[in-house]
Amino acid sequence: MSDQPGIHDKTFSQDSDERKKASKQLGILFEVFPERKQAFEDLLRLCSDKDSEVREEAVNALQTVFPNVPDKELAWERFVNLTAYPSERIMKKAVNALIAVFPLIPDKTRAWEDLAGLVNSKSSMEDVSRGIVRRLPDVLRELPNQEQAWKDLLEMTVSEDSYVREKAASLLSMVFPEMPEGRINDAWDELLKLTGESTDSKVRELAAKSTGKVFLYLPEEKKDEAWEEVLELAGKTTDHAVQKEILLALPSVFSSVPDKKVAWRDLFRLTDDENGAMRKQAVDTLVSVFPAMPDSIRVWADFLRLTGARDGYVRDSATDALSAVFPGLEDKDSVWEELLELTGHEDEYVRRVAADTLSKVFPYVSNKNQAYLDLIQMAEKKDSYVLRRVIKTLASVCSQFRNGYEINGMEEGGNKEGEIKEKEEWENKGENGGKKAGELEGKEKSKSADFYELASEKAAFVRRDAAHSLGAVFPGKREERGAEDERGVRERGEMERKQPGEIDNRKPAFDLLKLTGDRDSYVRKDAAESFARAYPHLQDKKEVIGELLNLIQDPDPQMRRGAIESLLALYSRKTGRMQDIWGELLKMSGDGDTGVRKGATGLLSHVFPTVEEKSGVFFDLVKLTEGQDALLRKRAAELLPVAFTYADNKQRAWNDLLRLTSVEDREVRKGAVLALASGFADVPDKKRAWSDLIRLSTHSDSFVQRTATRALGPAFFHVPDKTRAWRDLQVLIDDPHVYVRRYALRSIGRASLWRALSAENEAAYLFGFKEAVKYFKEAAETLVETSIPEFYSPFYETLLQILFSDSPGRAARLGSERYLSKVAHEIRDLKENQRLLEILEGLTELLRAAGNLTPGDLPAQKKLLENCVMAFDRASGILEAMEEGFILAQKTLKKEYPKIGKVVLEQKLKEALSGIRYRARTACLKAKGTPTENIICTVSQKVRKWSFQNLDKDRKELDRQLDSLLNFLRAQIPNVPENLYIFEKLEDIRQEQDILERYRRVGRLIGLIPGVRMPKGSGK
Repeated sequence: MSDQPGIHDKTFSQDSDERKKASKQLGILFEVFPERKQAFEDLLRLCSDKDSEVREEAVNALQTVFPNVPDKELAWERFVNLTAYPSERIMKKAVNALIAVFPLIPDKTRAWEDLAGLVNSKSSMEDVSRGIVRRLPDVLRELPNQEQAWKDLLEMTVSEDSYVREKAASLLSMVFPEMPEGRINDAWDELLKLTGESTDSKVRELAAKSTGKVFLYLPEEKKDEAWEEVLELAGKTTDHAVQKEILLALPSVFSSVPDKKVAWRDLFRLTDDENGAMRKQAVDTLVSVFPAMPDSIRVWADFLRLTGARDGYVRDSATDALSAVFPGLEDKDSVWEELLELTGHEDEYVRRVAADTLSKVFPYVSNKNQAYLDLIQMAEKKDSYVLRRVIKTLASVCSQFRNGYEINGMEEGGNKEGEIKEKEEWENKGENGGKKAGELEGKEKSKSADFYELASEKAAFVRRDAAHSLGAVFPGKREERGAEDERGVRERGEMERKQPGEIDNRKPAFDLLKLTGDRDSYVRKDAAESFARAYPHLQDKKEVIGELLNLIQDPDPQMRRGAIESLLALYSRKTGRMQDIWGELLKMSGDGDTGVRKGATGLLSHVFPTVEEKSGVFFDLVKLTEGQDALLRKRAAELLPVAFTYADNKQRAWNDLLRLTSVEDREVRKGAVLALASGFADVPDKKRAWSDLIRLSTHSDSFVQRTATRALGPAFFHVPDKTRAWRDLQVLIDDPHVYVRRYALRSIGRASLWRALSAENEAAYLFGFKEAVKYFKEAAETLVETSIPEFYSPFYETLLQILFSDSPGRAARLGSERYLSKVAHEIRDLKENQRLLEILEGLTELLRAAGNLTPGDLPAQKKLLENCVMAFDRASGILEAMEEGFILAQKTLKKEYPKIGKVVLEQKLKEALSGIRYRARTACLKAKGTPTENIICTVSQKVRKWSFQNLDKDRKELDRQLDSLLNFLRAQIPNVPENLYIFEKLEDIRQEQDILERYRRVGRLIGLIPGVRMPKGSGK
């Protein structure tokens, strides 16, 4: 399989290309050479070749074969020497090689000395020192002598290179935990000295951040003293960045302090500090750490005092914390009185939170009747809506208070006596279970209408009751009503004894439709849900659908919005022609009311897949992309790639898409170019279409550039003039835009695969294959502003090694495992992305299949390669979307934090995650045996896995894991009035755009979960 003598002779060739090819062959075939020592000597010599490209290829090869070289120390020395070579590319290759092979070097102490010497040496080039220090985290994990590493890192913090100083300072916290026990205290003192005395402000900031990270590893007898030192440093420093970092570290530091009562007093004192940032972080820390305080009475008293703080942030944070502190208190009667007083606070937010907390405290009050009277008197005295809401909640769950609630007239407006009478009749309906069916039937139709008329005049919460109750008119399956209370079951008892056909339920249905147009959004939502629940049991579905479509044209915009919400709710249950619904959506898209257009937008993607005649839908979408509503344009544009497949006139559709790539709306441009990229194979005039893609690769919109250039690779297989297409791609690899160069190189790699598949002999096949691997590798190594996962280069490089290995079976097994491991390392949320996991498993299966091929079987190898190309084609949409996600995350990061800096932001996020994990774990322990145990302990399990390494690469995972938690909480927490404040906070987090603030709010929210209202029997 290998001609070692021939390759050896090529290493002496006068032609540099021959020597370069020999270097590559030595790397690929090293393991199968009979004379490895000779091959090793050839590579060492080529590493010193006069031609830089030959040197570069030799360095790559030597790094690849390093595990099997006969003298690793000699190879290491060669890499060290090459860092002084006057070529930027060679230096970078040598540095990368040093870091990559460090774990394999026998004498790691000496190797570390070489690396530290290169970083601290004034004669080292900037690319060398920065390249090494950037990769030191990979080295430090393998280093046995951490004390020496600490000394060298401290020396690096005074380097003349600012990047080296800052990176070294950030690495101190990584080494500190591994320091010898006798050196820990000295290292702490050195860290504090660096925080206070370094001449580099950034080094001081990073050292301050490290104090919070390493505090946990101090000896117990040192921690109380260290706590005072940290607070003293925060108070006396004039560096705001240092102060901020110390304050942000306080929650994690507090958890390790032995004397928590003293530490708590220190933090409480800081809430009245002259410095606003100090006050803010002090109260945040108090909220975060109070579960660890043994004295819950002291905690309650302090938070109660802080509700009168002069600082609004301190006041609001303390008020939020009250409901979380409450479960740990013993004397809840006194708490009730204190909360009643707080409902008269001058601050509206404090009043509202105090009132919400009353609902949670009430079940534990000893004299409930007196407490309830106190509530009513204060509500009447202060005319307080929030207290009325508390009273209504208590009346709904405590039957002894219902009459009192109604007699005291907590509802708004209307004839109170008449309202009370109507509501009593409605609520007493279920108490007449012994009545005959005929008596019930006579009243049922009138009650729904009367109740609607009553509800339309009442307060919003009464109309919400009406929406729920109207849904009770319709019989349903018992399993759909598992959450109903006992009274609701009794209400339906007689109804279920009757046949559905005996009840005229059209009037209640239309009454529900009227409520879907209510001015209150919650009423509309509840009415829509009730209508959807009732829909399967209606007699005449066509009549109801017709009424819905009529309501779409209602002159009242609120009624139109309600109709849309109902249509969305029952969409999944509808049978009939979707073409009619699609037509209605097109009409709605031009409605003058924003809410109606928004409803139409939400329906587009749901209705489109089931439309019977899709041939004209593409052109409908094109018209929508030219409308006035931005959200509607965006949603229509997103459907263009799928709709293009069904367009009856592909050339006309292609021309429309080209036109849309030049419109002002960027979302429309994105949808159009994605449709062009996926639709190339179906367009008739492919020569012209190729020219269109080439032109779009120079578009002013960077997304259009990237997408068009990526599309050139798959398009090459279909373009008729491949010679011209190849020349076009060669031009693009010199484009000034880095992403165009990257994806042009990848597209040339795809084109080279076509050449390999078209080859008539093994030599031409191998040439095309190797050429493709080279271009894929160059594409992967193209420096871009963010770290993008690479799928193509490692796959095809591994496939080439397997096909031309002496042991293809073993090479396939090892190669497929390495490929999956590499990609999994770059994509940290791989286990959560089932579709991507399936794609990668399919690719690794192809690699394993390569190991079963007979050597020299060209048709079988070409067939396998064709399957690989097709596999990547099928997965291109997901893979490219992931790449765009990484690119967008980097751009968003730059936009959100132009000043704060990526490193600072990452540390703040990690600290926020640490605080979240701590709060959740503590809350879970405290919730044992309570109704909220299941929820809070599940939350603790979820957040325990939260982590990230690089914000550029992990931004999507951070967003995904947070959204997953919010969805879980929405699903598990009962949507009852007592929990309204929780749902408000969930919505606030969802709306927040700042990722750091989102996670900080989650931390505060977790502390409130133990106080949510749960149904009886939900605890363990």
